[in-house]
Amino acid sequence: MDDYTALGISNPTPVRIAYKPSSSASRQTVHFTGAWGSISNPEQVVDRDFAKTAQNAAEGPQGYTKLVGPLQRMHPSGLGDAVMKCQNVRSEVNQHTITTPLCVWADHYTFGEVLVVDPGALVNGGMGVSLGENADTAARIRADARAPR
Repeated sequence: MDDYTALGISNPTPVRIAYKPSSSASRQTVHFTGAWGSISNPEQVVDRDFAKTAQNAAEGPQGYTKLVGPLQRMHPSGLGDAVMKCQNVRSEVNQHTITTPLCVWADHYTFGEVLVVDPGALVNGGMGVSLGENADTAARIRADARAPR
C-alpha cells in the first residue's frame, strides 16, 4: 500500500494476477500487478514506477535484473486516455539471460504493470514478445480491469 501511495495513488487497492494460456501451444504467462484508486497525475505515476524499478535493479545483485534500452511511450489500440510506457527488462535466470518487456499504464483511476514471460525465451536465452506486443496485451488487460464508475 505504501509503495502505491509513494507513486502518487490515493486510497490504493492493490491487485495481482498471473494469466496462463488456455492453449497448450503457448506457454507464455502474463503477470499483472496494479491498483485502483485516485490518480491526479498519471504520467508522474508511470515515471515514478520506472524510476523505482531502476532503483531496485541498481540495488539488487550485480547482473541479476536491469532495465535496458530506451523507455518508450506507447499508444496501443484501446488505450484511451491512459499514459503507457514500456521498457525491456533483462534478467539472469538459471545462467540464462532473458529479455522481457515491461509495460506500465496509469489513468486517473487505475495503474498497472504488465510483464509477459515466455519460457521458450528462457531456454533460448533470448527475447520473448516485443514491446509492441506487450503494450497490446497491457491495453487489453486495462480494458478488462476497468469497471464503470
